[in-house]
Amino acid sequence: LGSCNGTMTPTASPNYVSITDVGGCPAEFDSGADYDEGDRVSKDGLVYTCKSWPSSARCSQQGYEPGTSGACSGHACVEYWKDAWTVTGYCSGTIAPTTAPNFSSLVDVGGCPDDWSVQSYEEGDRVHSMGLVYECRQWPFSGHCGQAGYEPNVNSATTDAWKRAWILKGHCSGSRGPTGAPSFDPANSVGACPDEWSAGSNTKYEEGDLVSVSVSTTPIRKVAYRCRAWPYSGHCGQYSPTQYGGNQGWTFAGSCDGSIGPTASPAFDDLAVDASGCPEEWSAYRRGYEAGDRVSYSVSKAPMRKIVFKCRDWPNTGYCSQGAAYEPTTQYANMAWALVGACSGSIAPTSSPVQYANPGTCRYERCRLKDVQCAPGSAGCSCGATTPAGPNCLKEERVCVTTNVDTWKKSASYAAGDVVRIGAARFRCKTWPEELWCSNESYRPEIEKGIWRHAWIKMDDCP
Repeated sequence: LGSCNGTMTPTASPNYVSITDVGGCPAEFDSGADYDEGDRVSKDGLVYTCKSWPSSARCSQQGYEPGTSGACSGHACVEYWKDAWTVTGYCSGTIAPTTAPNFSSLVDVGGCPDDWSVQSYEEGDRVHSMGLVYECRQWPFSGHCGQAGYEPNVNSATTDAWKRAWILKGHCSGSRGPTGAPSFDPANSVGACPDEWSAGSNTKYEEGDLVSVSVSTTPIRKVAYRCRAWPYSGHCGQYSPTQYGGNQGWTFAGSCDGSIGPTASPAFDDLAVDASGCPEEWSAYRRGYEAGDRVSYSVSKAPMRKIVFKCRDWPNTGYCSQGAAYEPTTQYANMAWALVGACSGSIAPTSSPVQYANPGTCRYERCRLKDVQCAPGSAGCSCGATTPAGPNCLKEERVCVTTNVDTWKKSASYAAGDVVRIGAARFRCKTWPEELWCSNESYRPEIEKGIWRHAWIKMDDCP
């Protein structure tokens, strides 16, 4: 390789002093073993600890063996094992393996809950298997807790699938009541019990409605649940509070005793009354409802009673103009409309357009791109310098003509910058791509706000 002179300091060897001495070595890593969070293995004098969930799922997978490198590029190698294991320290000698649960290291949780079975479990529910206690993980993993193939400490076709749903919490002895159903706590009572839950559409229950569920029959004991705020309230009629999916719509309110009337249907007298009068009646044929627009809806004729709904904010606004499918008080109405209160009388109509008092004085520059003849070889001309001049030598130019501002016409073709009027109120067509709607009758300008604003801009009035 070449000559050299003198000496240099040798590269330092790895020094175990920088990591902890953990004493005896646990069992060597076994590629065929199942490892869980906290399990320790040794390899080449180092001790590795399996990381917490969900990284622990990789500890038993091929390609994650502690201390090994994956694919290399140049001098850099990918060390996938670090996604599953952490270096805990170094060791010497041997100790008993740590992969099997040891009662001396597990918490004694007292009496044993019920055995696992295929049913609905929720976050925090506990079951026992072979003297060990397991707790259902949080949502969305809790959805697996009652499914076949996820029974705690039982390997199904998918090895250790149960670890995705359950956490080992300790050991137990004896027995106690199940933990899957809500506990009855007289100190946390809502008073008299509302009606029992029953299935219905997504509008059967509304935010704040209470229902009761029986948790024991001898003696009779019930607990109450409260329907969550919109849009979660749409699930309240679809899922019982205690079935899988029930927590999407219901929250636990407390225990209850006796009975009260149903709370699902709002009483008309409880609604705030708008003294300013009722807005325009809802119409299945009107288009252009926007966020905040209010409509009235008749709920009785003798006596005449109306309630007011408000079009919801974007992105739900679009449903307000989709006709009978989202009619207030129907199944899907709450996707488009929010209940505001009751009303009586009527709101003064929108003012009529200001009359156009000075015909011929409201004008604007109407501009279009047109093909005009050009000199061969000039900028933008379709003919080169050697081409004879003629009608085929054209270029595109913007040509503007002063014209009157007319009312919108179905037969007209509008482009960006065109101006129309309603009375003396002027509207200008937007630029591309919105200009494509300016000739569409659905986007015809109006005095009241509406969908036309996607195509036109309100200007000042004509002089």
